[in-house]
Amino acid sequence: MKPVVALDVSKGKSTIVIYDQKRCIFEGEINHCQADFESLRKRMILLEQQKGQRPEIVFEATGVYSMALEKFLQDRGYIYCRLNPLEAKLQTAAMRRNKTDKSDAHELAKTHFKINRKPMFQQDTYYNQMRALSRYYDEVDEELIQLRGKMHAILQLSFPELERMITPSSALFLNIVQLYPQPSFLLVHSKTVIEIA
Repeated sequence: MKPVVALDVSKGKSTIVIYDQKRCIFEGEINHCQADFESLRKRMILLEQQKGQRPEIVFEATGVYSMALEKFLQDRGYIYCRLNPLEAKLQTAAMRRNKTDKSDAHELAKTHFKINRKPMFQQDTYYNQMRALSRYYDEVDEELIQLRGKMHAILQLSFPELERMITPSSALFLNIVQLYPQPSFLLVHSKTVIEIA
């Protein structure tokens, strides 16, 4: 039976426990920094040399907080099980008495001996970057939609005729709104000045 390294990840740090043959042989905490990740790697190398096999690693996904740990594991070629928070809660619910970072790490390790968890599929970095860029694009697109809606509402109060004269999605429309947010600003200029703008 392989040894298990279980981590309870939180903001900037992780509680770590190492189990061998269903008993805890190490308990500690690491900060999410290069030095602490390196000490974790050395500990896992030593464990691998003693047991003759790489330890199984399990942790609960915690959004951006677990990304540093995941990147470290991927860069070093470790295979790991990243659990969805709901999945982790359901798997450890029967064993959990009181919730703390230490108890969560211990429960993850104990249940790992009982539950056959599938390791994470290691996807190429290119696809992870494309997924991140796609999410970012969607966020920016959603912000633009909201801003256009707000601008439309404000222009209905200050300059409603403008949308009938120029297409609201055009660059010209945005330039006119920026220069002349209300009709009174147009009245102080001559037609030639407005045409140049």
